[in-house]
Amino acid sequence: MKKLLFLAGLASAAVILSGCGGGGGGGYVPPPPPPAPSILYLDGDMGPAVGVPYLCDSGTGVTDPDGGFLFYPGDSCSFDLTGYDGTIFFTDNLYIDYADNTGVSGISYDCFSGLTGVTDLNGYFDYDVDDECTFYL
Repeated sequence: MKKLLFLAGLASAAVILSGCGGGGGGGYVPPPPPPAPSILYLDGDMGPAVGVPYLCDSGTGVTDPDGGFLFYPGDSCSFDLTGYDGTIFFTDNLYIDYADNTGVSGISYDCFSGLTGVTDLNGYFDYDVDDECTFYL
């Protein structure tokens, strides 16, 4: 009887432990890479708005030589239209566009001056000289 119980216990242990070890399971699966940032451009009738400081939820920077800025979809981005030291002044109309110069319409924004709205069909928006505007991308 003792042998029978011993053999039954040994068989049970073999069945239970047969699923362990062997390396058949999956290993570490790295998380997917973060999405690539998007780029839009802040331009004016006289050319790109270069060097405009901006602050997005995902980071800060200044617009590049083409007026480009990086963001992630869903970010809010604020643009200081006078620069950090108040030396940038825009007298022309500003707009937001894609790399192919197609305006980006329908972006909600509000400015420190109290102006609010959405960018028009060509990406233009209303702002005051010496303003700071936040766009909800």
